[in-house]
Amino acid sequence: MENVVLRKDVSDAFCALGIGKGDTLLIHTSLRSFGKLENSALTVIDGIRDVLTSKGTLIVPTLCQEDFRNSYKTWHLDKKSDVGYLTEYFRKLPDVIRSDHATHSVAAWGKEAEYYTEGHASHGPRPCPFGEYAFADSSPWYKLWKSDGYVAFLGVDMTYFTLKHLIEGEFVEILLGKIADEEKKASLKKELMTFDSFPDGFWPFYSSKDMQAVLEAKGMVRKTTCGKAEIIAVKAKEAVDTTLAELLNNPEKWYSGEVLDWIERTTGNIE
Repeated sequence: MENVVLRKDVSDAFCALGIGKGDTLLIHTSLRSFGKLENSALTVIDGIRDVLTSKGTLIVPTLCQEDFRNSYKTWHLDKKSDVGYLTEYFRKLPDVIRSDHATHSVAAWGKEAEYYTEGHASHGPRPCPFGEYAFADSSPWYKLWKSDGYVAFLGVDMTYFTLKHLIEGEFVEILLGKIADEEKKASLKKELMTFDSFPDGFWPFYSSKDMQAVLEAKGMVRKTTCGKAEIIAVKAKEAVDTTLAELLNNPEKWYSGEVLDWIERTTGNIE
């Protein structure tokens, strides 16, 4: 007979990862990976909240990726999250707040829920194919990078590391920021994919699954199990900083074709 995963089992798993009272945690989750859960999504959510307590903060992506081209036209705060049952269930819970962004919103509960969700698109735009404010300085994604928070993957690997798009945008900004000639800078930036040009142009997407192996080799990935699911966790700042450095120092390892050509032309234009 299949064992049922209880709320306490989830709590024990997160304690084993070193996550505790007062921490900030963003999760990417496959409910199916656990096997049989006592109370479906609520078992996972409450098990984590028991660990974080009200002094901590739980963040869940509530992305809207269906009908991508019309996302900004159809967006509203009560629009359905289409990246998994748990994400939609969580955003509707009492005391959960959602950030205001058409494609890459998050929902948050806990002590700093308001901080992480307020003013998502208010300032500090950053190049991105999903809109320049998806991962802006005012976004929850940027705030998580600058915090001491964690990102956990419940039954999925780091292919689902949404913070990767902030990293890619920061990578672009760093390279373009070194170019003194504003005309050259504008011309090079214009070649990149944007929301308005999508799917034309190109973007420095990298394999976050392959980057997971790099982080594991550096001892940055924590692992445990719960039911049938493997759970892994990383420190957000540590993972972002290490990934960004890897892309900047070894672009030829992560890129090829027109992306690598763009990088070489961009670094060649530095004055």
